[in-house]
Formats: sequence, structure tokens, C-alpha cells
Amino acid sequence: KASSSARSDRIRGSLWGIYVGDAVAMPAHWYYDVRDLRETYGLIQGYVKPVDKKPGSILGKSNLYGAGRSRGKGPGKNKLIVGRLILKGKEKYWKEPDWFYHRGMSAGENTLEALISRVITRSVAENKGLNQPAIFKDYIALMTTKDAHNDTYAATAHRMFFANLDNGLPLEKCADNDGHNTDSTDGIIPGIAPSLFAPDKTSARKAAVQAVGMFRESTALPGYTRLYSDILQELVGGGSADAKEQTPAERLRSVVAQSAKSVGYDVQRDVEADLYEEKRQAELGRKGYRKDPMAACYLGSNFPAMLYLAYKYADSPAEAMLANANAGGGNVARG
Repeated sequence: KASSSARSDRIRGSLWGIYVGDAVAMPAHWYYDVRDLRETYGLIQGYVKPVDKKPGSILGKSNLYGAGRSRGKGPGKNKLIVGRLILKGKEKYWKEPDWFYHRGMSAGENTLEALISRVITRSVAENKGLNQPAIFKDYIALMTTKDAHNDTYAATAHRMFFANLDNGLPLEKCADNDGHNTDSTDGIIPGIAPSLFAPDKTSARKAAVQAVGMFRESTALPGYTRLYSDILQELVGGGSADAKEQTPAERLRSVVAQSAKSVGYDVQRDVEADLYEEKRQAELGRKGYRKDPMAACYLGSNFPAMLYLAYKYADSPAEAMLANANAGGGNVARG
């Protein structure tokens, strides 16, 4: 096992990683055309201020009343959620086309999902464990206080939560699922801090799943959350005696490869094949060619993409975060 100081240092590094990865990826979030992404920002090499407008943005197609993109669907369909309960003063950007999801934010600023993670982290640290009433209190304050954050977008899960709360459901019953947007990698994020602060793998799994379930009702998320929690526990705990002989990069690749196999994904094969192709393209004069995956936020595609990037760039966390940002798609949750 790792010493107490070593474990604490790894936990701090993991938490910093959430916020750095989120902030670096934020300007390129949900860009699915690499050419468009490069024309907008060039190659992202650090914190960048996001653009205000992005042609084709789904923000203007999203539901201000609850779930998804189609207006008027979901619980509380006749009650405005965006602008009235959450994101106060920002509903105008949802009513017009082409506004970027994170417009108005500064370079290096965190998205709403990362800020919610900070709320959970503070609560877990202060209460020495998962205190759901305390987290709900701080979550609601963050979400409903005007100008408490600078993000313009709130995911379907949060809109559904507040629609249910507005309809009189108790807090513990407000988590919901629209059958499409809720089962996504951003749903895992609330479980990270509870997992990291837990004393062992079993309690870490339990706390992580409970935290995730506070905001999303899902049958898919618990399995991915347990797997992600196990990865964190293996890395911060130091692993077996044999693991101590490994470099940090070797340890990360070993843990990621084993975890990928548990979901039927051979990450080593994919990375090695892509590295070979990148080398071949470089020999043909295509410098800077990368085959990093662009994946949407959904669990089945984005979770393997996260494992791929962690394995490929295990030697450099900074390079991993930049590669993730420059891949676009659902990069914020991957980060």
C-alpha cells in the first residue's frame, strides 16, 4: 500500500486533473469537425477563451423546460427551467441559434460539471464522507444563484432534476433519465471525489455509485462508475508489491489495459496500431498527424476513448490533456 502522504499527494493530483482537464478541453467541447476546430482555435496548447458563436450549436435547439432538444418535453413541460430556476439571465442564448455552449467563460475557467464536482469534493472533505443532504444544499445554491458561475449550458440530467424538484418531488427522487442523454460520461464525475476519499475499494465503489445516483437515474452508469472507481483506487493506492517496481506510466498503462479488457476493449492493440500509422504518416511528410478518437459523450464510445488517451499518453499527463482537448467531441468529461 502507498504511504499516507503518497496517497494524499495522488488524491490531490487526481482532483487537480479534473479541473485542469475540464478547463483545457472546454473551448473545443462538442466540436465534431476537426477542420472546423483547427480553423477556430488552431492547435490548442493551453487554456483558451472560447468563442461566443459556433454555427450548428445545439444550444439553441435544447429544451428549456427539461430533457433533450425538443422543447416542451419532459416533466414540468409548461414550466420554464432554464432562466427561471437555473442559468438565470442566460435563457436568451438558448432561444437564439449558434451560441456556443460555454460562451462568456474565460480561458482556464471550469464548466458547470467541474464546478459541481468541486461542490461535492468540498463536502466530502468537510464531512469525511458522502453527506447527501449537505451536497444537495450546496448543489442547489450553485445552480439557482444568479451569476454563481459563468457557464451557459446545463446538461439534460440537471434540467430534469430541477423540473422534478419544481414539480414537488423530494430531493432523493429528483434524479431522472430521458433514455438518451443521461447515460453519458459526465454522469461519472460526481463519483470521483467520494471514491478518492474512501478508505478501500469496496467503500469507494459504494460511495461513488451513491453520488452518481443523486443526479442521474441510470442502469448503465453504476457499472462504469464502479470500474472507474476501481481504476482510481488502484492508482492512488499504489497497488501490489510488483507495482512498486513500475514507473508511473507503466503502472497507469497496466491498470488501464486490465480495466479495458473487463469491458471487452483491447486498448493496447488500438494504440499500437495507431502509433504505427502515425509513424508511417510522418515518414510520408504528414507531420503532426494523430489518430486520436473523436467520441461523443455517450458511455459506450467515450469511456473507451478516455481509456485510449490515458494509455497512449501515459508518459505525460499534460500531453494527454492537450490531446483530449484537440480531439473535440465529448472531451470535457473525458478530461
